[in-house]
Amino acid sequence: QDDSVRLWNIHTGVMVLVFAGSSGHRNEVLSVDFHPLEDRKFVSCGMDFAIKIWSFEDNDALVQKSMEWDAEAERVQFPTKYIQRPLFSTMRVHGNYVDCVRWMGDLVLSKSVDNKILLWRPEDDAKRAKDAIRVIQEYSFQDAAIWFIRFGLDFNMSLLTVGNQLGNVFVWEANAFPTTLLAKLSHPTLKLPIRQTGVSFDGRSVLCCCEDGSVLRWDATPDADLTPSRTKQTSRSAVEGENNTLDDEDGDDVDDDDDNEDI
Repeated sequence: QDDSVRLWNIHTGVMVLVFAGSSGHRNEVLSVDFHPLEDRKFVSCGMDFAIKIWSFEDNDALVQKSMEWDAEAERVQFPTKYIQRPLFSTMRVHGNYVDCVRWMGDLVLSKSVDNKILLWRPEDDAKRAKDAIRVIQEYSFQDAAIWFIRFGLDFNMSLLTVGNQLGNVFVWEANAFPTTLLAKLSHPTLKLPIRQTGVSFDGRSVLCCCEDGSVLRWDATPDADLTPSRTKQTSRSAVEGENNTLDDEDGDDVDDDDDNEDI
């Protein structure tokens, strides 16, 4: 809530870097994601409508120092450093809170409150504005015009999932061009907003977290259907759901326009 992103060493408990300052976020930060191949690079987004790409590659020596830091032996505070300038910053992608951001290779997936997830990249044309972006693809869905609805992407970046206010989960083939909606998942007990979704490492299971504190899981079967199971916060095991439904979609509600858009 202090508009910063902070990097800790989870082994020593040291706060290594703080990403904030003159060119940092101007409101609460809502989501961050490390680059899948460059472990000194991450992307952040927040309530200031901004998306920023940061790097701490030049501070690798400080990161290594944090690995060996012993607070009791040193008897001094770790020399935490502030990084004020991101590699890239833009407010051109969305016109409201940006509540979720993920890398998809070198491209960025982000979402606001406008019923769509955008796949985009920073524009590398020197003749364009330094915050210009190029939209690659749009994943459209319905009934999610509220913030803090976060999408999920599996490890292999093949499945993209997101929920909505009515308790539906949309599943796309993430790397298909144009967009391909594989399924719209539902369950009779799902009537409230789904706040977050996730996909298992192997892409065979989809999880969703609901506003009533419950969690549902759909598992892929050999014929590619997904059967949900349900667990409450008070339960440690998943219970097979009843009256499970899978709504096959014909893709009518998906924007199939694959034209790139410069902003």
